[in-house]
Formats: sequence, C-alpha cells, structure tokens
Amino acid sequence: MRCVGLAAAIVTALLVAGLASTAPVSEPVSPALLPAGEPAVRGVHGAHPPDKVECAACHPRAKNSKWASERLVPRMEHCAPCHPEARDVTATTKVSDSCRWCHEGLGKGERPVPGIYPRPNVRFPHAAHKQVDCGKCHPASAAGVDARQGRDIVGMRGCYGCHVREAAASTECRACHLVKADGRMVTGFGDQLLTPPAWLKGPSHGPMWSQIHASQAGADSRFCASCHRETFCQGCHSGRLRPRDAHPGDWIAVHGVTTRIDNPRCKSCHRKQSFCITCHRRQGVAPDSPSRKRPPGSGRYHKNMRVEDICRRARHDITACASCHSESSCISCHTAINPHPAGWDKRCKPLVRRNSRACAKCHSGDVTHRCQ
Repeated sequence: MRCVGLAAAIVTALLVAGLASTAPVSEPVSPALLPAGEPAVRGVHGAHPPDKVECAACHPRAKNSKWASERLVPRMEHCAPCHPEARDVTATTKVSDSCRWCHEGLGKGERPVPGIYPRPNVRFPHAAHKQVDCGKCHPASAAGVDARQGRDIVGMRGCYGCHVREAAASTECRACHLVKADGRMVTGFGDQLLTPPAWLKGPSHGPMWSQIHASQAGADSRFCASCHRETFCQGCHSGRLRPRDAHPGDWIAVHGVTTRIDNPRCKSCHRKQSFCITCHRRQGVAPDSPSRKRPPGSGRYHKNMRVEDICRRARHDITACASCHSESSCISCHTAINPHPAGWDKRCKPLVRRNSRACAKCHSGDVTHRCQ
C-alpha cells in the first residue's frame, strides 16, 4: 500500500511539474459541460488584440461575474465608444455592410438576431479569478486568434494545474462541477456522459477498466466516491451483476481450487467468516450443517490430514479456520486433547489475570482462583 501511495505521489508530482511548465493552450471541452450554441456575432478578437484593446473594454461585467451561465458577450453599448455606427441603432436602422462585419449571416433587409447560448454545466466565478490574467484561461483570444464562443478555454488540464499550484484553490471536483444533494458529481447530461480524463489519477474507464479498476479504487477510494456510491460497487461485487470475466458460469464447481491458490484476491472483496460459511451451510458442507444434508464426499478439505497438521495450520492462520469453524469446533476436539504445550503452568497466570474469558471456554469454576 505504501508503494502504491508513493507511486501515486510521484505521478502527481510529475503531472504538476508538466502542467506548470507547459504554456496554456486551448483544448476541446466536453459538450456535456459546454453545450454547443449558435453565436450571432463572428469572432473579432483578431481585430481587437489585447495589446491595443483591454479585455474589460468589451467585457466589463466579467470581473464581477459569479456564475458561468452569465452572458458576457459584448453588447451594443460596449461597442459604441469605438464604432460610431453602433451608437444610434434603432428598430428602423438599415442593415449595412458594417453591420454584417460583426453580425454574420445577415441577408438584405434582415435584422440581427440574438445568439443561442445554452447554460453551461460547470461552476466558474470570474470574480474569484479577477487577479488572473485573462490570457491564462483564454489563450487564443490573448494571441489574437478568433475562436468560436465557448471554445477558447484551457480546459480541465489547465484549470487543475493552476489549482494544484495555488494553495488556496480547491482541487475537489465540486469546486468546478455540478453536484447532487449527496455531494456526488452530476455525470449525465442527456445522452452525454462525463468520465474523468486519463491524466487525472489514471481512471481511463476504457475497455480494460474492469481489469485494472481495483488498484485505482484501492489507492484513492475517495476519488471514486466523487461519482459513485458504495452501492454501485456492491451491485457488481455482490453477485447481482456478476462480471463473467471474474467469475465464469461454472464458478461454484471450481472456486474451491481457486480460493486455495489465490486466497488474498478473494479476501479483497469477500469476508470469509460470513460470506463462505453462509453458502456452505446451505449446501450442507459446513461443519455445523445437519449431517443428513451433507453430500457424499463432504469434508474432503481435511481428508487424510493429521491432527497435528490441522493445529499447526490453525496457529498460522486462524482466520482461515474461522471461515468454516466456530469456537465450538475447537472445543469439541480439545476436550480430549490438551492444547497447552509443556511448561504452560508457568505462563498461564499472567494470561489469566489479563483475560480469563478465553480459559472459561474449557475450564469451569473460578479460573482466576485456580491459577493463583
């Protein structure tokens, strides 16, 4: 477990170092987060480079904006100081070529129409980022390159890298993503489904995910809990949605051999003391099953095994014995066989004073008084 944690820390450090050294670039954003809209104004950042026109001159409301859903596109009054033709626009103003320069798709005699800007499915308060240069998040616009509305963004990689470097910035999913009432992320938007990127702690959710997800979940279960409830895992691992690649159709017939060969893997999902014995009792192969229910050949687990070997195995791995046996199984045998080694009378007194309950399983009366 320490090795897994160390490896995760090294990968995170390398990721952060890479994010810190890479210049910000625009990257595609999932349409589930930013649904495609229909802007009514063409891209004009190429004609308004930041070194000549400040961003706030056209987007004055951005610095105090608290919601990603606010429309921060320039209004006519924002353009009027520099464009005289936009100062006195009325319902009867004729459409000219200067109008078409910004308002694309206008035919002869047509009026400009408002654009369609669907509500984003993310959280982003511009007001909380007012100290950050606009070009850090919108590199294409800062470079004077026109980009379609909502597509000039550094994306999650750029945001996460900045949040990691800033001590006061949160790296929890809920800092930017919408969450449900129980705190889990909203991952479904219509027919669009969000999955975490592969560079973020490795949860690729690709074709081989069912084979490698155990190590990822074990390394950081809280990260998985950002999207999944515990019942999501149980639905598969309890057998209700049993994956055939983990337990094939004839699993009941062959599982006994597999459990002896790869016992730790079984214990990663199942509690042996309760899971195994429940089924074995129903099948009549447990030690405390009614004898009339035991099928022929049952009890073959200890077949031809010497008592000394059974005791030796119990001392090394008592939890394996407890998966089938209760305390009564031990007592029924040890009433005839003394379980105490030579010289026990010198060791029993301090053990009795510490906890006499174990002694009372076999010895009657006041055990503490007898051992004085």
